[in-house]
Amino acid sequence: MSTETVRTTGALPAVGESEAQVALQPARRNRLATSLFVLPAFLAQLIWGWYPLAMAFLLAFTDGRVRGAVSFTGLASYRRVLADPNVERAFGVTLRYASLSIILTFVIPIFIAILLMEMPRRHMRWMMLLWFLPLSPIAGALLWRYLYNAQYGLLQSIVTGLGLPPQPFLNSEGQVLFWLIFPGILFFGPGLIYMAALQGIPQSYFEAAEVEGASFWRKIWTISLPRLRPIIVLMLMFAIIGSLQQFEWPLLMTGGGPNGASRTVVMYLYNGYLPALRYSDATALAVVLFAAIMFVTILFRTFVKEDPDV
Repeated sequence: MSTETVRTTGALPAVGESEAQVALQPARRNRLATSLFVLPAFLAQLIWGWYPLAMAFLLAFTDGRVRGAVSFTGLASYRRVLADPNVERAFGVTLRYASLSIILTFVIPIFIAILLMEMPRRHMRWMMLLWFLPLSPIAGALLWRYLYNAQYGLLQSIVTGLGLPPQPFLNSEGQVLFWLIFPGILFFGPGLIYMAALQGIPQSYFEAAEVEGASFWRKIWTISLPRLRPIIVLMLMFAIIGSLQQFEWPLLMTGGGPNGASRTVVMYLYNGYLPALRYSDATALAVVLFAAIMFVTILFRTFVKEDPDV
């Protein structure tokens, strides 16, 4: 046995034990330690993630009773869900909400983060404090419900003070989705992630571009945005998935109104099926939404590349 092996293992080999076997002992201990650390996370994911998911797929094929024997009903739940006109309308509302949310709240924070990085640090800190002010979702919903109140809300006072006709805000079927998304334009916490990524771009890139005579917008197009592409792709995927699962904000702000104009799929599942004890139909609708989100995610991951050098 060589001196290097003894130094590595910290012990002399036993009688009849080869140097290769002695060298493998630390690797086995490392694998065992790694497995013990991973085991709790694996069990938590199995119990709270994969098991409920598997049970949801099975429950959708039954009558979903709380008490008594559960019987197999096949695709009956899916047929009822797909024949429900409210489900079709809820999917339409969800798609419009997701599209409008991504258009209004996803692109703007990227450019605001880039512009903030160009400001003096003293001014940038104040702007970050105002833009990324942490607010409780429930407190924020109560605040914005007051601002949107058509009778005594602050926004209504501003509108009438400018000589404009009173606006319905959340009471309008045509405007409700826009006003639900509007607060996300003013307060978009993930913009901090873009700023952190921008700080990781080597300053030499910008200095070289300035030597070549690149303008401010040219540096954004050729350096900032390409270097941000991995973060942009990741945040866009999260934004798509989150907007398609939107539930809390419309529920607190409008309750799905007016006349179901802001009732998303998850909200209809919660308010339409669960109070009526239609658990199998609710589960079938959740599975349909899951399949739709997985389809969109697979398409997104297939056609959108995150490598900035590709």
